[in-house]
Amino acid sequence: MIPDQWYAILEASEVKTGRLLGVTRLGEKMVFWRDAQGRVACVSDRCPHRGVALSAGQVVGDCVECPFHGFQYDATGACRVLPANGLTAPIPKAMRVRAYPVREAHGFIWLWWGEPRDDLPPVSFFEDLDDGFSYATYRDHWATHYSRAIENQLDVVHLPFVHKTTIGRGGKTVVDGPVAKLIGDELRVWVSNRPEDGVPARKPGQMPEPERLALLCFRFPNVWQNRISDDLRVLVAFAPIDNENTLMYLRFYQRFMRTPLLRSVVNRLGAIMNHFIAEQDRRVVITQRPARSDLRIGETLIPGDRPIVLYRERRRELIEQAAQVEGRGNRPDRGRG
Repeated sequence: MIPDQWYAILEASEVKTGRLLGVTRLGEKMVFWRDAQGRVACVSDRCPHRGVALSAGQVVGDCVECPFHGFQYDATGACRVLPANGLTAPIPKAMRVRAYPVREAHGFIWLWWGEPRDDLPPVSFFEDLDDGFSYATYRDHWATHYSRAIENQLDVVHLPFVHKTTIGRGGKTVVDGPVAKLIGDELRVWVSNRPEDGVPARKPGQMPEPERLALLCFRFPNVWQNRISDDLRVLVAFAPIDNENTLMYLRFYQRFMRTPLLRSVVNRLGAIMNHFIAEQDRRVVITQRPARSDLRIGETLIPGDRPIVLYRERRRELIEQAAQVEGRGNRPDRGRG
């Protein structure tokens, strides 16, 4: 995974007041809950005392209570209650569990994958997806590394073959360009596909400067948007479970239907359609080897793969930048994946 990034890893609605949620994300077992003020907290799902899963316990006030011996840990990971020593006895500082910085924004729970610090950057999202949109979400598990799932959404070559009955209808097999640009940590792709007409595909450098907004936008480390129109979007958050599994949060956004009942129906139907299209992708993507993408993995790429090349280059650059941070070498888990 790319260190020092905010990852969208859960829908906010999945973390409910008074209940613990144990999940695996970024290769680690975590437990989430909301405190008395409704704020989300997350710590490692392992009690440091005897190794029991904290997710099997309960929420007590602002803390998670271990089901084995009643130890209670707050959102910072500090043990606040140790019953066996007596409630007035001092608690050893070593009795603490690893805590993860989390934020709730845009209907997602975001987790900071890196060293906690006071000056964490803001969560990065698509500015044009404002409160004027409503949405519905479909969750879809893919047995592959999240980088492969992301690359599939940047692949403009596969449409007439994988999606020939849906969004790839029309047999537009020739790929002009595509134009792809990295603007900060957002990768933007302009798609220009056409049917075979005897004219060779134009290479990316031969394409004119785009005059319209990009159709596909990917924001590092793990959110992607398909800007279908001003009022219709598809968004995917690629939540890494581990190096071999990804949970896709597929969202259908729209703002053309505002009547509450019809809006709900349209959103749900859109989410179902997203899932149907994603299933066409999934059956192919899960067969890719190696499962984790990188710059040099033995693939022979073509000009139409330009967005994928840019994604791999920037991903590798971010990983290497994080590796240079002081102390990174003492934490071999960071940067893997």
